[in-house]
Amino acid sequence: MVRQKRGSPTLEKALRRVAGMRWISPTLDFGKGLNLTEYDNLIQSLQTELSNYNNLLTSLDEMAGRISQIEEKLSSYSEKMLMSVATNYGRDSVQYTQAGGKLRKSSSRRSKKSSDSSSESTVVTALNGANNNGNQSSVVLP
Repeated sequence: MVRQKRGSPTLEKALRRVAGMRWISPTLDFGKGLNLTEYDNLIQSLQTELSNYNNLLTSLDEMAGRISQIEEKLSSYSEKMLMSVATNYGRDSVQYTQAGGKLRKSSSRRSKKSSDSSSESTVVTALNGANNNGNQSSVVLP
């Protein structure tokens, strides 16, 4: 995910103002440190810091991309290592679990017991056999 670079509305406003003030006088100075030279210095300082900040964000984006690539490679490698342990020692071995594998549950699974309803009497509801009261009739099979 690319981080959004930062701009500065304050900087944009200052750039417009300093351009207008230069039209008034290129050497505008109000005393007490309020002059175009100092104004330009502050503008330049903010531009430099914003540029550095945005360059760092670009570097971070590149680093994050490299980290993601290495993570994918490491994940694949980890899987291959685990499969190699399984191949050499078996999936049901202590070594496989020590390497981070999980034992298969196929040998410990129990099949669900089905009820023996075939040996018991079954009640069948006849859909077409409604009696005069509107109730459905039932047939019991031995």
